[in-house]
Amino acid sequence: MKKTDSLQYIPKLPEQDKFLLELQNNNYSFQTVLNYARDLSIFAVFLQLHDLKFEKISKQDITVYKGYLRDGEHIKDLDNIRKVAMKGYDGPRTNDDTTKAMIRPEQKLEFLEKVYGKVFGTVGKLAKPQNSTFRENEGLDARSVNRMLSALRSYLKYRIDFDLEIPIPPDSIKLIKADKKKSQVAEFDELVKLIECPLEFEKDKKAGIRNRTMLELLFSTGMRISELININLDQINLEGKLFILGKGKKQRFVYLTPRAMEWLNRYLEIRLRFANATNRETTDEDFVSSYFNNNIVDNQKYKFIYLCEEFRKTSLLQRFDSPALFIPFHGRGMAGKHSRLSTNFLQEKIAEYRRRLGILVPTSAHSLRHGFATYLAENGASPAAIQVLLGHESLNTTTRYVHASDKFAQDTHKDKHPLK
Repeated sequence: MKKTDSLQYIPKLPEQDKFLLELQNNNYSFQTVLNYARDLSIFAVFLQLHDLKFEKISKQDITVYKGYLRDGEHIKDLDNIRKVAMKGYDGPRTNDDTTKAMIRPEQKLEFLEKVYGKVFGTVGKLAKPQNSTFRENEGLDARSVNRMLSALRSYLKYRIDFDLEIPIPPDSIKLIKADKKKSQVAEFDELVKLIECPLEFEKDKKAGIRNRTMLELLFSTGMRISELININLDQINLEGKLFILGKGKKQRFVYLTPRAMEWLNRYLEIRLRFANATNRETTDEDFVSSYFNNNIVDNQKYKFIYLCEEFRKTSLLQRFDSPALFIPFHGRGMAGKHSRLSTNFLQEKIAEYRRRLGILVPTSAHSLRHGFATYLAENGASPAAIQVLLGHESLNTTTRYVHASDKFAQDTHKDKHPLK
C-alpha cells in the first residue's frame, strides 16, 4: 500500500477545512479549532462506516449517532482507522512524520496540518488518545456527547451563512438530557495542604520548589492551567501584576499575593540559572552567573524577580534558550529549544498529590480556580470583581464558579436559621 492510499481512511465533512480556517480567521484559539476538528472528524467517521451520505442525513441518523458515542463505538473505529492508515506508512512513527503521512497534499497548509496531526496523531497509539478522556469506560458521558452535537450545529450554521446546502436545520439536532452535578471544591485547609505538599513529595528539591510555585500562582490568581503554563519570563515584574492572554485570546491582568511573590522569587533563583540550550545549570563563565556575581541588587526582598526585570531591560532574557517561566528539569523535554512544561504534567502531579494526601473531593488545576472564586466570595468579594479576575464575559458564568463550600453552608445554616 502506498502512503497516499491510507488517506481514504481519514474522512472529513464537506468544506470542513474551510470551516476550521473560518474559525481561525475569526480569532478562535487553536485549542478551540482543534476541538471542532476532532468532533467533526468523528462524525465523518460515523457517516463513512455506516455508509451514510452527509447530504442525506436525517434526524434519525443523529439519534443513532448519540448512541454510537455513548456506547464508545467511535473509539474502536478511530483506533482501527489509525492502524489501517499506518500500514501504508513505512517511516518512523513520530508525530511529525505521522502528520505528513496522513494529510492529503491539498491540505498541506501549516495550520491544518498541525490541527489534524493532533487529532489523528495519537489515535490507537496511546492508552488515552487525545480524542477522548473517557477511554476506561469507553463511552462518552452526556456532556461530552452534547459538546460534539454542538460542534455539528455550529458547522451547519456556518454552511447556512455561506449559502451552502444543509441536510437538516441546526436546531433539529437536540441535545440529550445531562444530569446536573453538584459543584465541588475541596475545603480550604485541604487546598492549602495540596499547595504546600510538593516539597514533601518531590525527591528533587528544584522540582518541588517549581511545582509549589505553580500551585501558589494558580490559587493566588485564579488563572487557568493553560494560562499559567504559557507565562514567559518577560512577563514577571515586581508589581506582582501579570498581563496574560486568556481563553479566546482575551487579555486581562491577574495579581500575585505576597505569599505567591515569595515563592516566585524562590523559584526564579533556580530558573534564571537554566538559560542554555540543554537546560544544564550555568557555570561561572556564563552570562547569568556573571550577572549574579558582578551586580548589586537593589531589591533584596524579591532579589530574583528584580533580576528577571533587569534581564528583560538589558535584553539578556533574549539569550535564554526557552522564554518559558516553568520548564522541565529532567527527561526528554528538558533539552532543546523552547522547552516548557505541559498542562498534562501539572494535572498528573496534582492528581498524585491529591491521592497521597487522601483528599476525597475530585481536585484538579481547575479546582484551584474554582476555589479561588469560592473563597474570595466567602470573604466578601463582589461577583463583578471576581468576574474580572477570572476573565469571564458573562456574570452568569462566574456564578457557576462562586459556589460556597459545604462547611460554609453548614456554618451559615447554624448561625442564620431563624428557628434555632
